[in-house]
Amino acid sequence: MKFWQIILPVLALASCTRNHALREAGRLVESYPDSALTILEGVSPEALSQRDRAEYDYLSAQAFYNTYFFLDDHHSIGLSRAYRYREQQRNRVSNIALLVAAILATLVLYFWAKKAQTEKQLLIQKEENDRLLSAAEELRSRMGAIVKNEKKQGSTFDALDRLCEQYYIYEGTENLQPRIIREVRSIVEGLRSDSSVQKNLEQSLSAKYPGVMTRLRADFPKWKDEDFLLYLFSASGFSSTTISTLLEKEKPYIYNRIYRLKERIKNSDTTDKELFLSLLS
Repeated sequence: MKFWQIILPVLALASCTRNHALREAGRLVESYPDSALTILEGVSPEALSQRDRAEYDYLSAQAFYNTYFFLDDHHSIGLSRAYRYREQQRNRVSNIALLVAAILATLVLYFWAKKAQTEKQLLIQKEENDRLLSAAEELRSRMGAIVKNEKKQGSTFDALDRLCEQYYIYEGTENLQPRIIREVRSIVEGLRSDSSVQKNLEQSLSAKYPGVMTRLRADFPKWKDEDFLLYLFSASGFSSTTISTLLEKEKPYIYNRIYRLKERIKNSDTTDKELFLSLLS
């Protein structure tokens, strides 16, 4: 609702309650100022409201001046009082207008911030979904060949393959159901702690570099399980996006951890230093 839609009914109501004698004096003050003076002499100023008293003072001064062409001290004081009241009223209306404008501005800023927050959340969710599906796609392509002969893992990657295909076919349409994202998330996150998947990865890596993970564990017995898992994922060629998804860590954390692993290997006396480092490059 606009400000004037609020204030105009108030002004209209005020005009309806205006003193009858003042209304009549106001009608005559220009054409018959002496008659207006006579009417005003019959009004008791003390019985008037503050607004009507200001109107009375103004009309009295105007009627007196129009009749005698000068103002005496009494009417000059009354006119000054009327002007002070009108100035106060103007300031009050201005303050109300400023208050209403401030409220409207606050509401606009609130809804704008709410919209921006919603858009930001949607963007974050989309980025998370894209990251998850990117990891799922890489797992599907890299791990599919490794586990194709194992029934349990084969069924897992069959489901992953099916869900990835559905996502990319229906992305951006109403047919993309939230359950697809939930199912992919469940499978990808399940692989994080699936020892058989890790075993398959190690076997695949050992096929190219015999016993590499066994030798790594022997040379660095103080490493944490997460360190070996990070090394395994990185040496298997997974991207930082996939590794961050599997380990539930941000990319900067992954970069930092890999850098630390490299430094530990560089500063060690292991005979396989060059091999271990080359797999992290």
